Amino acid sequence: MNIFNYLIDEDKINYKCYDELKKLILSNKGFQNKVETGIKEGKIKKFPQELWEKIKNQNIRGINSFEDVFIDGANIGYCTVAAKQLSYSLNNCLLCGGVLPILKGSINCPDGSHTWILYNHKIIDTTLMLIIDEEYAKILGFQEENRYNPDLDPIYRSTKLFTNDTSLKKSK
Repeated sequence: MNIFNYLIDEDKINYKCYDELKKLILSNKGFQNKVETGIKEGKIKKFPQELWEKIKNQNIRGINSFEDVFIDGANIGYCTVAAKQLSYSLNNCLLCGGVLPILKGSINCPDGSHTWILYNHKIIDTTLMLIIDEEYAKILGFQEENRYNPDLDPIYRSTKLFTNDTSLKKSK
């Protein structure tokens, strides 16, 4: 199995957002085996086109597009920011924090601290660029320490409305 052909769409192979995943798979045979097993068992999937469309369609302040964050690899080391931004395009999700030991010592992650999204019993990880079955994530080492329902925050809800407001898009 060519793991990268399965996990990365051909048109996104040069996106730097995948650099951390590539590095971990190439440098850690145990992690590679767990990812391959997860793929075979249907427990690990790549970001589907539907999720990429949500990323592309977000209104975002301060940069050209949310997709540029992934193209440039600015998601690496900024899991909390990337997860929160992506969560605006999802309904009924939770932001979770904890530890992912495999990230220990990586960019901006000296102790393995990590943030991800929990959505429909799946973890959406904006650093690994994977969607992982919630139970299988434990095999990969995810250790959840807290979870937060962002929809309880009125500022979050307002930002979510702005982020998804299609009337703000330029006409083509």
